[in-house]
Amino acid sequence: MMCFPPETLVFLRNIELFCVMYEKTRGVVLYTHPYNDTLSVVHVYTERFGRMSYMLPRGVGRAAKMARALYMPLALLDMEVEVRPGRHTQRIREAHSFLPLMHIQGDPVRSSLAMFLSEFLGSVLRGGESQPLLFAYIARSVQLLDALESGLGNFHICFLVGLTSYMGITPNVESFSPGYYFDMQEGVFVSHRPLNNPFLPPMEAAFMVKLMRINYVNMRRFRFSRGERRIILDRILSYYALHYTGMGQLSSPAVLHALFD
Repeated sequence: MMCFPPETLVFLRNIELFCVMYEKTRGVVLYTHPYNDTLSVVHVYTERFGRMSYMLPRGVGRAAKMARALYMPLALLDMEVEVRPGRHTQRIREAHSFLPLMHIQGDPVRSSLAMFLSEFLGSVLRGGESQPLLFAYIARSVQLLDALESGLGNFHICFLVGLTSYMGITPNVESFSPGYYFDMQEGVFVSHRPLNNPFLPPMEAAFMVKLMRINYVNMRRFRFSRGERRIILDRILSYYALHYTGMGQLSSPAVLHALFD
């Protein structure tokens, strides 16, 4: 272990401080968890830097309560953040809402959907390069969740279907023909039952082709029974889990199943 004299350590700290840069970005809060007795870590999907983790001070006063409200799941933030190369966790210099969410927290349906979206996105979004189009889709979806007055029963299904194109796993519907199976691993429709890959049988495969047409404009026209909605969500999550092996078991779908039953 190398030991440096005090004056060298001071010099190194000054160099580190000098290298700190601050940049502005928008972000969507995914979730927050405790780090120790004095700090929490908030995970944010940012427009400029992709998924990032930031340290936040913990406390019990009024300022701490306001901070917790600011960093609630799916909050849309304008932020000025530190950028230190090589550090996994950064700090937020300043943050405020660029679009306050007026209805999500006060409505049990919207808050349950928000809990699902934040848990799901926290499981599948990885660190790496920024994807502004993906950020825009997530931010627009959060705004719609807060603003929509009806049609929320299909919102999470519509969100997951639309997200596939931004995540690079859109099923190739052009490969479909009646009676085909859907190879979930390869994302294509095939004439014979796949031997080694998970698949959907022909009836479910045909239904999936129709489901790929759903969007925020027409989602009210899709009528599903409680059983159908449960199966659809389970199949879509299974599809994502095949392509994002670290996704893990989500707890929030059980809440949605109970909510929309």
